[in-house]
Amino acid sequence: MLLVSLMPQGADAASAPKLKKYTVTMTKAHLPVAPNNGTDDYRCFLLDPKVTEDSIIRTIQFVPQRKNYVHHAIIFRVTDADLAEAVTADKSGTGWPCFGGTGLGGMLSSFVSSPWLSSWAPGRGKDVSPAGYGTPFKKGERFVLQVHYNLLAAVNGKIETDQSKIIMETVPAKGSTVQQLQVELFPAPVELACPPGITGPLCDRKASLIDLAARTSTTSAFEATGINALCGQNPFKPVASTTSRCDKVITKGFNVIAAAPHMHLLGRSLKLTLNPGTATEQTILNATNYNFDDQSSTVLKTPIAVKAGDIIRVECTFDPTLRQKIAQLKNLPPRYVTWGEGSSDEMCLGVIAATKP
Repeated sequence: MLLVSLMPQGADAASAPKLKKYTVTMTKAHLPVAPNNGTDDYRCFLLDPKVTEDSIIRTIQFVPQRKNYVHHAIIFRVTDADLAEAVTADKSGTGWPCFGGTGLGGMLSSFVSSPWLSSWAPGRGKDVSPAGYGTPFKKGERFVLQVHYNLLAAVNGKIETDQSKIIMETVPAKGSTVQQLQVELFPAPVELACPPGITGPLCDRKASLIDLAARTSTTSAFEATGINALCGQNPFKPVASTTSRCDKVITKGFNVIAAAPHMHLLGRSLKLTLNPGTATEQTILNATNYNFDDQSSTVLKTPIAVKAGDIIRVECTFDPTLRQKIAQLKNLPPRYVTWGEGSSDEMCLGVIAATKP
């Protein structure tokens, strides 16, 4: 999965006296292994940056050791309620498999309940909060680092251990007046039939979902069904299409500061629109030429105010014929492509960085 940054990249940092740097590396090196003859390994690790005072995150950066096959990484905040479970699952640094969110606290999906701090995908660097914004981080808090290893991208098929790290810069929370950033996620279904003239057992949607569950997790298959239901499409008889759309009714107001797209290798475009088809329609993001290798966020020139009751629409387009052309995919069996965590699956996900109104 995902992804893109919670904090707009490249914005000027506010004046930040007493900047303090924390660096935390994965406790143990991890040798990626895909389950059930799959090609993707999602692994979560509990990391302790040993923050010594209540702080505001000014910058945060994931630094992958194996850039060639680290597909993405997400840095989650560990809540007090989930800490004991995370300690047990981590087994002193070996981590745990986590397709779809962290898997802690009964979290079914990272886009339903997502205490994100930051994320990394190709083209990303250091996340720098714009002037006047930041993310609180309490003394003693910890991260869950989710790393998605795409083993299709390993050079000559050679898999080596990975021991990536996180670098974070903070200022003291005491006396700070910065506004808190939050993430808002906007998924839409993915239902891509095999192109005309392309056949195979996995071109059957049911067979494809069974295969998806086997090589990732049952959670992934539930996500594919759940997003269809969430977006008003019959989850049992979805309509295959190279376009996707979902309208989300906003329940709490916020101000949009930045936005970014996330799809996988078949994605062509992604658009986020506020109140489409009305007099107050505004384009939040329009990525007309999506590039998986550059999923940078776009900082809005002027924040957009979103109110409770407004609608935000996400729209994506895909080209399933790319499966027969892209080096990472062309040797895989043809398949009906759905929403899924693997690099050979797909996503349609708009990501917004916002503040409270």
